[in-house]
Amino acid sequence: MEERSPRSLRLSRVFPATKANRTLPVPAGLINSLLKGGAAAAFGLALEELWRKLPKVQAFLWVRDASNHFRLQAVAGVPRAALEGFEEVQEASLKSACLGSPEDWLGGAVHLDTQQHILYRVFGERPGGAALALQEPPANLTLPLVADQQVWAVLHLHAQAQHLGQAEAKWVGQFFSGVAPILREVYLREQAQRESLWLSVINDLLRTSREQPLELALQEALEQATRLAGAEGARLIAFEGQAIRTIAQAGWGAGLPVEAAITRQLSEQLHKGQQVNIPRYHLYPSQHPELVEAGLCSLFMLPIRRRGSETSALLLFSAQPWLPDALTQTLLGDLAEAIGLVQVEWALRRELAWAAYTDPLTGLGNRRAFERDLEKLTARPSGRVVVLIVLDLDDFKAINDTYGHLHADHLLVRLGGVLRSRARAGDRAFRLGGDEFALIIEGSSSLSPQRIAERYRAMLEEIRVSDRTYLRVSLGYAVYPTEVGDPQSLWRLADDQMYKDKARRKGRIPLLAAGLEPTRWMLQIETPLFRLVSRLAQVLNMQPEERQVLQAGCYLLELAMGRVAPALEVQIPEGLLREAARILMYLHSPWDGVQRSQGLSNERIPRAAHVLQVAQYFIAAIEAVEGRSARSIEEALREIAAQTQQRFDPMVVEALFALRDWLSNELTA
Repeated sequence: MEERSPRSLRLSRVFPATKANRTLPVPAGLINSLLKGGAAAAFGLALEELWRKLPKVQAFLWVRDASNHFRLQAVAGVPRAALEGFEEVQEASLKSACLGSPEDWLGGAVHLDTQQHILYRVFGERPGGAALALQEPPANLTLPLVADQQVWAVLHLHAQAQHLGQAEAKWVGQFFSGVAPILREVYLREQAQRESLWLSVINDLLRTSREQPLELALQEALEQATRLAGAEGARLIAFEGQAIRTIAQAGWGAGLPVEAAITRQLSEQLHKGQQVNIPRYHLYPSQHPELVEAGLCSLFMLPIRRRGSETSALLLFSAQPWLPDALTQTLLGDLAEAIGLVQVEWALRRELAWAAYTDPLTGLGNRRAFERDLEKLTARPSGRVVVLIVLDLDDFKAINDTYGHLHADHLLVRLGGVLRSRARAGDRAFRLGGDEFALIIEGSSSLSPQRIAERYRAMLEEIRVSDRTYLRVSLGYAVYPTEVGDPQSLWRLADDQMYKDKARRKGRIPLLAAGLEPTRWMLQIETPLFRLVSRLAQVLNMQPEERQVLQAGCYLLELAMGRVAPALEVQIPEGLLREAARILMYLHSPWDGVQRSQGLSNERIPRAAHVLQVAQYFIAAIEAVEGRSARSIEEALREIAAQTQQRFDPMVVEALFALRDWLSNELTA
């Protein structure tokens, strides 16, 4: 089309020069309507009033945003859908589309021209196809709205020349001279309200109570941000190496793997601190089809830098075409900065709490944490029991003296690792000081304190001190509220029980100890059967004399089976030898509920016989023999459980099951 120079248009028609038109170009009713609603409604009402006076024009109202771009806020005389993708333009493009002088632009003068459609001049193409077809002969009107020496909005009109002349231009100028201050006031008021709402969200996040979980506070902030930004869903993620972890989420898309949209390239942009805008995800070259099928349409990503190289990101998305405007992006940036600050603060809180309540050597809770947790658990009426186990390492001073403090500290580190990694879910372990430790266990009244305590003893006594020496642990336990009614009494009782256990265990003397007395005899050989009966004796809390008989009987059985060679240095006292031989006589006697032999004068069978019986059956079951492959530990345990009450002592079987972890680690090693 041949371009024509701007011309001064004659009046195509004259509006009646009524008194109302001369003195009040904006009706009072319209002013009231403009002040009642928000900015979008006010812009729309203003253009509706204009279009009612000038029904043959296409009207476009652009408003400056926080980034000095102009966004299309209202249209009249053309479908809004025809302008999709053309809602934002740079100030320079709008200014160049106005063919008036720079003085006209900053002076807010109405300018008429007869060139191509304004949108064609702005974008270089005609959006909307037939909906925005050029009117012949064309006329365009541009009216910059100026305040504080800056153009804050621009009105564009397009129509046939006969419908848009100087008379219409004069009326438009008069109308907007009255309505523009009101529109600007409404717009600024709404912007201030928006900022106030965002600041409220940010302040609430920064004032998050220490008692409230951080994830809950972040979720609440995301829910508010989603609503204020006009998005449909939001997610806060953290980059952990190559993986992405969701910290909090809100709104639509809870089950949608939005993180899959973060390609390697986008991840690098976020790590560099660059925000990402994808207003049409279905057109994105690296789209994930499953996300498009699920309805993802728009995606906005904002990086959150934390200490060091740690990076999080704030994601907002929608199932509709959407992108936050400049002000919203600025406010989202403020929110992202607040999230980063809160995350750093909470990380510091955790570090301080860890330092205040954690033993630095073992990583377990310290004495302060122990007293705090014990007080909390015993203070709340939960209807459950609290078991306190106090543990003390036997002869730990000798380990220090023999192997040095570095080796002893290494043992404590390993002990802490064992308790942290293998403790039952919910059990809490503490180092009270030196070589004294404690466990707080909460559970139902059916909890078996003895079984749990012996399980932990066996677990810790698997820690090797040297090639042939293992840790030895004395322990005591007490139960709240069945045994005591306050935390101090609970601690005192468990501690007393621990010292009694330590006194009992002092009676163990190695086989080759000098000056051995018959009554103090104790044996130690390294065979699976011997180690198992020794563990069972601990779990069953057998007395020293009973343990001597059991170990001597086990030694005789191992000799008979050919698993150990006779040793001249093994001197079994005569009385102990008789008792050991006696339990071997009862080795195949079944359990009948009263521990009495049916074939040997109906006399009472020693408990050591039934311990040795269960241990021998188990060891035989897990070893391969000619014609039968070895059974697994679980298979052997099931076989023994099936014969409980008929063949095996139930208490011994229960003790064996309490050693399940030890069996897996020790006897299969």
